[in-house]
Amino acid sequence: MMTKQVVRRAALFGLMSLAMMLSFTVFAAAPTYAASPTIASLARQELLVQSLLAPASAPLATVTGPTQSHDPANPGSDVYAYSSYSVNTYNIWHMQGLAIWPTAVTYLIPTGTVPAGGYPVIAVSPGKFLDSTSNYDQLLRHFTLKGYITLFIDTDTGVVDCQHSRMAGEFLDGIKKTITNKLSGKASNPPKVAWWGHSMGAKVEALAARMTTNSAYIAPTAVIANNFSNNNGGVCSDDAIAGANTIPASIWYTIIKGDNDTVAGSDPQNLYNAIPQVTHRQLITVVSYPDISLNADHYAPMTNYNILVGGTLDALDWWLYWKVAVGAFNYHFKGGSDIWAYGSQRTNGGIDSSGRQILHQVS
Repeated sequence: MMTKQVVRRAALFGLMSLAMMLSFTVFAAAPTYAASPTIASLARQELLVQSLLAPASAPLATVTGPTQSHDPANPGSDVYAYSSYSVNTYNIWHMQGLAIWPTAVTYLIPTGTVPAGGYPVIAVSPGKFLDSTSNYDQLLRHFTLKGYITLFIDTDTGVVDCQHSRMAGEFLDGIKKTITNKLSGKASNPPKVAWWGHSMGAKVEALAARMTTNSAYIAPTAVIANNFSNNNGGVCSDDAIAGANTIPASIWYTIIKGDNDTVAGSDPQNLYNAIPQVTHRQLITVVSYPDISLNADHYAPMTNYNILVGGTLDALDWWLYWKVAVGAFNYHFKGGSDIWAYGSQRTNGGIDSSGRQILHQVS
């Protein structure tokens, strides 16, 4: 079966060959985007990536701050219930008229005896231009080794894809089809599902959450929205804040923002303000500590350096992003304590080498 990358590469080669037969004016015009992308348009979008994005600065310096906890009670610790996992990828194909495009789903399953009742499922929705598992590799590993089936669902078709409501429907479709068709006998039944999103992915999940009033979809118990970005720097008009008051009140909603996030800006706060109907909502602000290279920027939730945008693995991951997420998952699905995600340990960022307590903020 063809992967999304193979399809894009084949389309790109075909487009280049076609250029030799057609006049230059075919490529002189600005690319257009129809209601749904075609394979040829995907190839043209890929050609624009390097001209639209400037290289990022070098990776942050090596962290001298808090080390990862060895306490098995800490959801961000390096103590794991499992030692290995399997990785599988497949495509869900969509068609509208002559347009055809895939949703790529990667799912990670802990290796070992399936627990009674099956594994809970965590669905991850990545940021724009970050739709590769390599950008979040250690996060996905951490979730899975803590005892969860982790889905990485890529609904973005290319550079100019702003159809976030369409992506939200495909995200929900990816969750249901993967659980039903790929995870029988492994995923919990009935499904126990939570979502983790970053940037545009957090927006896609906010749009998807309001759709879960439709019983055809599997509603999440909890959502962790990291650096929620509503309009991709003003380029995309599809609004996830307007209408957010229709998100079901029963979903536990955690919104996490970085104090140095210049991309999302006030969007996380605006989303928090837009969901007063949600019974359990919170806004956590990740605080930067420049003297020990802890930078709570837009790309802090990533766990691998990306030459286009940055990102790094550091104490903000295991003491904040991982701890809060797995703490929430454990509380909802495994009878764990609520202190790590919803209580006194939310703001605890660990102790640096000088003995200073790193603290984050919560609203």
